Amino acid sequence: MRVLSFFIAVACSFFFTEGFSKNTKKENTFSLDKALPTQNSLLWQISGNGLNKPSYLYGTIHLISQDDYFLGKNVLKKLQNSDKLVMEVDLEKINIAALTTLSVLDSGYTIRKYLSDTDYWLIQNFMEDSVGIKKFTFENFYARLKPFYLEQLLYFRYLGQEKESYEQNFNKIAVQKKIPTIGLETMEEQLQFVNEVPIETQLSSIVKTIKNYNTELKRLDTMVRAYKTQDLSALTKSFEEDEEDSVLVEKLVTKRNNNWIPKLQTLIAKNSCFIAVGAGHLGGKNGLIQLLQNKGYTVTPISIH
Repeated sequence: MRVLSFFIAVACSFFFTEGFSKNTKKENTFSLDKALPTQNSLLWQISGNGLNKPSYLYGTIHLISQDDYFLGKNVLKKLQNSDKLVMEVDLEKINIAALTTLSVLDSGYTIRKYLSDTDYWLIQNFMEDSVGIKKFTFENFYARLKPFYLEQLLYFRYLGQEKESYEQNFNKIAVQKKIPTIGLETMEEQLQFVNEVPIETQLSSIVKTIKNYNTELKRLDTMVRAYKTQDLSALTKSFEEDEEDSVLVEKLVTKRNNNWIPKLQTLIAKNSCFIAVGAGHLGGKNGLIQLLQNKGYTVTPISIH
């Protein structure tokens, strides 16, 4: 899978920093939606276990091409009628200085320190020939980035010029509707999870991605198709079947999901929340759907339309 495809549905969402207001809104009358006969949906209803009103869990892709972007009318309705918008990070509270510090290698090093000459030139030449980053710029800036963030540049190339962010668009709606927004973790906490992934694992990922770039593009196409068809089972399987990515899954999915559950329990106890996180966090035995069900909630797939 590599970081390139991993970024689609679970990795950090620190690219948008537009602020928004934090105001209250009036109470709404809620009723439960009818459950779908399939487990494959991006929108899930959370009810039962003493809740006075339901909350909703929605799986996003942090960045997607404009041509592939879609938003069902029921998703929009649930967000607009919610008491709070809950996302991985509160984008208003991003600390740019901390982001810069945590995304670069320590002690002024570059990735060259950790790579053979062959692998270093492989990355530098690919960045110049395919991404358009000149040698001088790469050596003096991009090579200082931790490999996880450097590899995301390849995903941006895949997306093209016209991109959409579900998180950014949800924020805009929250501004219009004066819906308070809450982050499940700070940006510093999110980046720290990335930093727990060994540098060797990150470097191995970007080298393999470049060596097998056409294959990785096909995998990205497959994942985007699975997302557009709301094939949550296929998305989950793509993360669980590759043993090479077990460290990434543990650090960036499983650990974070378990950290989020008590926070979500507190939030949904008093509010109807619209919870938007990367789709890779939803499915599987360690996914948010199963973890919430383990806590006694009824979590059911509902239509996005």
